[in-house]
Amino acid sequence: MKNRAGMTLIEVLIAMAIFIFGVTAVLGLFQLGGGLEARARVEAELAPAIEPLIRTLREETWRQDAQGAWLPPAPPSGDAVPGAPDYHYDLIVYPGSLDHPDLVRAQLRFWRTAPDRVLAQSSFLLPRRIPVERRLQKRP
Repeated sequence: MKNRAGMTLIEVLIAMAIFIFGVTAVLGLFQLGGGLEARARVEAELAPAIEPLIRTLREETWRQDAQGAWLPPAPPSGDAVPGAPDYHYDLIVYPGSLDHPDLVRAQLRFWRTAPDRVLAQSSFLLPRRIPVERRLQKRP
């Protein structure tokens, strides 16, 4: 029997399969990293604007009629985010719980091109109150 100094076809195919598996895994990591980078960019652009927006919504979401009765919130829909005009937001107000009737859960959803493509979201508690300054303002 002669000594063979090469690789068989099966060994070459196995080596190619291992190589392709490794390359596919590395490319998947690049895609994952790109998605994480895009999400980090969105959150970095929105971060300075979220807290002032939540503060404004807490003060201005609840409305009063001429007799002083509470009206349901008029959540903004599709408004531009102050401080980040490339983004828009929707406010979703969920009904209050029996444990805390003066608090309702609210969720801000941020999007850029279409409302169904949410890029970021933030949940917070929305107190069911109207600030004194707004109560003292002249009503229509």
